[in-house]
Amino acid sequence: MIEIIAAPLTRCRKEQHLSLMTSLDHLLMAETIAKLGVETLYTPFKNALALENAAIEIELGSLTTAKMDEKDKEREDLITGFSHLVENGLHHFDSAKRNAAEILKHIVEKYGNFRRKTNAEETVAIRSMTTELLSTDNLPHLTNLNDGVDWITRLQTVNEEFGALYEARNAENNGSHLITSLEARAITNPCYNAIVKRVNALAEVNGEANYISFINQLNGFINDLKNTMTTQEIHRKKQVLPPPPKVG
Repeated sequence: MIEIIAAPLTRCRKEQHLSLMTSLDHLLMAETIAKLGVETLYTPFKNALALENAAIEIELGSLTTAKMDEKDKEREDLITGFSHLVENGLHHFDSAKRNAAEILKHIVEKYGNFRRKTNAEETVAIRSMTTELLSTDNLPHLTNLNDGVDWITRLQTVNEEFGALYEARNAENNGSHLITSLEARAITNPCYNAIVKRVNALAEVNGEANYISFINQLNGFINDLKNTMTTQEIHRKKQVLPPPPKVG
């Protein structure tokens, strides 16, 4: 049976660990979290990943307002794009899509004008809105609009990334440290392991068809990481070996 192989999570360097987690996130988005059956596990993982990324940014001394501005612009563009999607749905020839668009528009309008909110208020409002849109009651309506789930899932991701950067910068400006990368990994690892366990179990129960591409790609990343770590270990041992004794 094909399954996701074990990853050396505790032995990774900080950049290696973040790279593997980011690769997993990209694979989840490419294969879609619904297809893989990890919907309930994805948000905790994304929140943990955003926190780990922010912690590393601080430790590397490269956390800047420009990065926050970039994320803020991206989430506002996503809100605008989703609003256009909903507006188009209101004029669709399919009555089911029109009805879905009307319900979604009502939800979005309930949260008001995001651009008039402070950064903190906007982050909380977007978090609440995306959670409501992705709820069990509203997910069918969101699915009824082409790419609706993808738009809101991406907005949720970018919003959490912005939120983590915002909190980290505030902590940095106050002379305190939000969290270390090692502490962040202690949060990310259980989320990662939960996703791996779920996908492996579903692949065994449901067959490999929906999971084989994801598993093979993730295993490729893990094997590449292991090979890199092995090479680094060999190089490190060579550096600490004593010089050969002199002859004569």
